[in-house]
Amino acid sequence: MGNFYLLPITADEAYYFSWGKQISLGYFDHPPLIGWITSLTNTSTLRLPFLFATILFAMIAKEQVLGKLLLIPGVHLLVGGALPDTLMVLSGFLVLHSFKKWVSASTIKNAVILGILTAILGYSKFHGILLVLALAIGFWSKRGEWTLYLAIAITALALTPYLVWQSENNWVTFTYHFGERFHNTSIQSVLAFLGITLLLWWPLFIFFNNLRLWSKSLVIMSLALFGLGAYNGSVEMHWLLVWMWVIPELSVPNSKRIRQMTYALVCIHGLFWTPQVRHFLDLELHFRPEIDNLDTQKNTVFLDAYQDAAVFEFKTSKESYSLAHPGIRLSQYNLRPYPFNGQEVVVYNRMGMGEKLGNSPFHFVEDTLYDLSGITYSWNSGRLKFDSDEIPLGYNWILYTYDNGQQISRNIICSGQIEPIFKRNTQASQFLTLEKNWLPSGLWIPLQ
Repeated sequence: MGNFYLLPITADEAYYFSWGKQISLGYFDHPPLIGWITSLTNTSTLRLPFLFATILFAMIAKEQVLGKLLLIPGVHLLVGGALPDTLMVLSGFLVLHSFKKWVSASTIKNAVILGILTAILGYSKFHGILLVLALAIGFWSKRGEWTLYLAIAITALALTPYLVWQSENNWVTFTYHFGERFHNTSIQSVLAFLGITLLLWWPLFIFFNNLRLWSKSLVIMSLALFGLGAYNGSVEMHWLLVWMWVIPELSVPNSKRIRQMTYALVCIHGLFWTPQVRHFLDLELHFRPEIDNLDTQKNTVFLDAYQDAAVFEFKTSKESYSLAHPGIRLSQYNLRPYPFNGQEVVVYNRMGMGEKLGNSPFHFVEDTLYDLSGITYSWNSGRLKFDSDEIPLGYNWILYTYDNGQQISRNIICSGQIEPIFKRNTQASQFLTLEKNWLPSGLWIPLQ
């Protein structure tokens, strides 16, 4: 309740709220369930479905289970907001409950329920696959039950529309999560990840030997997978919320000292409800209060900042957009049409481009921009063929070169009305694009 009423809407929540404006079988970052649910809300009720679901879980769960959960520092990363993690954790517990019922009685009814709930988990977040794999390892002896394959078939059938959407959109989500988000390798990142993990989840390691096989498998698989992500330059600590599923199995002593530690953690969690503590810990980036100071009278877009655009839309109820340079992390905005084609816009950025906006972290420029992502082009003997009449004046051909996700060079080739002549670098990733004074056009031509 404290998180619901006292924490401002986070940038991530605003971003997922923006998904709900356009119902789809899929979205860029995650499976679509979060967007479907936020489509039923407005700016005043965004967290309401998630609050009700969390309260219902708390009412159903035994008091001892809730005590175990609150004892683990890492569990407090789950704020219960309008996030895929909330859906994943809650649906994962439902899968566990239905799976245990199926293990006790492998009936068709229990298999159907298990299949449906597993599909819901799949529509929540990809990390749910770790629970499925862990249960498969822990209950390998049940592989001969034919109703298990009925449950698998139901799950596969339910997830088919989403997979079709992915195939029609070049598997954008999988491409991002399994490739584009990873850049430089770092042993230091792995050590930092392991250190923070130990700090946040230490009770899990102390009582690890008491866990069942499926629980141990889940802990080991996720630690290995996310540790690999840390090594490759991309990991987030809240990914380990998948460990919440094993906590009810912990044998935690019911002692006065344990209870005191639990109460202390709850009190520490409550400190984050105060703006002063959030500011002291430099957590305001998650809430973007500086968006409140922006001009809302003009067409507003943001540069390489999809969360800024989402927070602006949430707070003002006005349409916005996030432009992205080649090689920069894409977002759902790249799958949406640009709303201000051929209109003058103000472009806010945190990159120092243009005029400084007071004491805020933003600079801004004003210009008339176009969406050129749909221009027709082809390659003929290594030369780019296009209709120059489709290119507005002021745009130039730009060649970007990247190595392991890091920009090596940005070269202005020529005017957008002229055929670009350039030398390819086969040892690096390159993109050809059109830009107007550094401002993207939406056109990315990969040269690999």
